[in-house]
Amino acid sequence: MMPRRKHAVVAVVAAAWWFVLAAAAVAAAAYDDTIRRDDAGFVHRQGSHLYDARGNPFFIVGTNSYYLLEHASESESWLKRSIVDETFEAARNLGLNTVRTWAFYDGKLQTSPGVYDENWLDALDYVVARAGEHGLKLVLTLTNYWDAYGGMEEYVKWANDANETAGLSITEFYTSEAIRDMYRSNFLALKDRVNTYTNLTYANDPTILAWELANEPRNPGDFTGEVLQGWIAEMSQFVKDHAPNQLVTSGSEGFFGPSTLQYMYLNGNGTFDHKQYTAQMCTGVDFLTNHDETTAIDLPSFHLYPDHHAEELCGRGAPASDCALQWARAQTEARLRLASQVLGKPLYLGEFGKMKHPLMEGTLDAQVVYRNRLYSQVYNMIQQSAVDAFDEESQEFSNAVGVGGGSTFWMLASPEYKDYDNFTVYSGGNGPSLPPPWVPSMEAVATQSDFRNYREEQECVAKVLGQHPDWTDHHWFVAGRDADEWYDTVRRMEEDDRVYTRKFTSGHHPEYTFTFDPAIAEKWYLDASTVALIQNHASNMNQLARLNKHNWWG
Repeated sequence: MMPRRKHAVVAVVAAAWWFVLAAAAVAAAAYDDTIRRDDAGFVHRQGSHLYDARGNPFFIVGTNSYYLLEHASESESWLKRSIVDETFEAARNLGLNTVRTWAFYDGKLQTSPGVYDENWLDALDYVVARAGEHGLKLVLTLTNYWDAYGGMEEYVKWANDANETAGLSITEFYTSEAIRDMYRSNFLALKDRVNTYTNLTYANDPTILAWELANEPRNPGDFTGEVLQGWIAEMSQFVKDHAPNQLVTSGSEGFFGPSTLQYMYLNGNGTFDHKQYTAQMCTGVDFLTNHDETTAIDLPSFHLYPDHHAEELCGRGAPASDCALQWARAQTEARLRLASQVLGKPLYLGEFGKMKHPLMEGTLDAQVVYRNRLYSQVYNMIQQSAVDAFDEESQEFSNAVGVGGGSTFWMLASPEYKDYDNFTVYSGGNGPSLPPPWVPSMEAVATQSDFRNYREEQECVAKVLGQHPDWTDHHWFVAGRDADEWYDTVRRMEEDDRVYTRKFTSGHHPEYTFTFDPAIAEKWYLDASTVALIQNHASNMNQLARLNKHNWWG
């Protein structure tokens, strides 16, 4: 509950939050506001809050756009630097101040350990320079747990002089001294890189808000989390020592681990092999310890995907979204509480989103409604946390009460970029026709499962559940019991006019048969209602940033 005594301006802002502001003026107002400006130098953390060099509170209001480096390379005829500019321009017009993107393409940018392709380095220079010119800051991710764009898998293959992952394990990425040295050397090469467009080294460029250790690091099969914890502690300190002016974040999905057993029921369940669900209790991740004082992490990270981790609990598609929204709310509340009251650091929601696709259950209009409800819920919780932290008497943000450092939704794209993962928001115009649905081969799934310790993870889960018989029901989260009931502020959309169907055959290897009309789907790619929510959030956080100038900087 919001405290009764609040600054008058805060009260006005808070009162306006419960409504969607769809007016185009929101974007124009956000354009030059405090939250977007990077001319004040580096952003620093003090306790559980972020401030720019002039003492203005800084809130991360942003998006993901992972593909910018690849398009800036123009290494193929279909890759265009214009898409980078279109994406940044769209972010700017939304009033955003931050973009999270990949600073790696292991195998192409870094062709082998310590060897770089100058064309790809120039592409990264272009991304960083153009972000700065658009008044945007960047969260740069250094590698990937998943196999896309090389990632940890490429490092492990390099260390073993192998072309395939057969007989190898993701755990080696964290434990091998040779691989850790490769990782450290890669970071040093990037932070010392002199940008050909700005003539600044990356470490001295305030456009780079934060370095992210990896995208969604895990070490499946390790309930203790000790291996991943050691790696995060080591690498976060290394990055901080060599780039002290920039923030450090883990990139973690933020699953709860043994340090917070009382919250593990919130982790939900996932499916890696497309056959069965596995409780997310042996991922090697521990939100609390991975971001505590033994690390140099500035921004505790978590990712929020009801479609992925609440699917078994809540079912699929829009009809199940009431349950999924309650699950998402409980997830966010728990991490806000731990970040502020235990860690004393600003929480960073690095990814969140909800799928929208004509092949999913429920009509597209219903899917958009539920996606908007998720965005609204996340934004309101971040905003409320910021309001609760503002102290009227001191006119400052109190470190005794936490504030969300901010969020970057998944994801914003140029209208030329296809919605490959069904989470994309287009800020103007219609997106392209839907790409063909992606279904992995069972051979690829088996190979990736072995490399990512899926068997060990299953065995770990079975062992833990054997020690905790009361956990054997994977439906730990009970909607309505573990979160406040989500009140329905938007009318429920009828589903009788469903024009798309998704059919499944029985058995463990589902085959997908689709019936759809892409021409009908295209009209839904003007995501005006979601865009209005994003613009409204940016405007609200701008107003909060104007309330206070902290006195530590001078």
